[in-house]
Amino acid sequence: MALLHKIGQVLTTDLTKDLKFKKNHEEDLKQTIFIDQLKKRRSIYVLGKRVHLSQVYLAELIQEAVRSCPSAHNSQSTCIVILMGDAHLHFWNVVKEVQRKLVPAHIFAGAELKVDQCSAGFGTVLFYEDQQIIQQLQKKIPFDAAEFPVWSEQVSGMAQYAVWTCLADAGLGASLQHYNPSIDVDITKAFEIPKHWLLRAQLVFGSIEEKAAEKEYDKDEERFMIYA
Repeated sequence: MALLHKIGQVLTTDLTKDLKFKKNHEEDLKQTIFIDQLKKRRSIYVLGKRVHLSQVYLAELIQEAVRSCPSAHNSQSTCIVILMGDAHLHFWNVVKEVQRKLVPAHIFAGAELKVDQCSAGFGTVLFYEDQQIIQQLQKKIPFDAAEFPVWSEQVSGMAQYAVWTCLADAGLGASLQHYNPSIDVDITKAFEIPKHWLLRAQLVFGSIEEKAAEKEYDKDEERFMIYA
């Protein structure tokens, strides 16, 4: 184990030196651009409606991002609902009314402020997982039946990250919310969502009205291990 640790230290030093994404080569530049795109994705909570991209373009961008994501056994279990304009506002009004019923009156103002921040954005993407697809795969491959719900969550996470990163690269801010499952019944009714779709997350997006604080990172040696 001591030898492995020593090898890991050497590799980390050498790889760090070699993988600084030198921009003098075309392939290195492509890698740098991709990493830069990933770094643009931050949690932006102060959002606005000053978006100059068309709704049609944004809808196509979001759909293509989800379509391009991998899924276990090519299940394609992730389904999305894109809300903009009045539909976006209606969604957050429904969320607010659900919160009003659940949150004690003396602290509701804080919950309302958070919902209003989301409502101030330009649009919302609802991420669902099709439970019928998952159940069909469980029957088809019973040996992995217990794993399919786990893989479904991973698939959804990749779709959320892909959409979030695409929006960030387009110059928009976004934050990921999780008001489910308390809103599930009301939202299913309000937007006529198929009952076999399970809501996993809500990504609200819009113009960046206040930038995110500088991000702090844990030490690499506490998170990464490299062996060869």
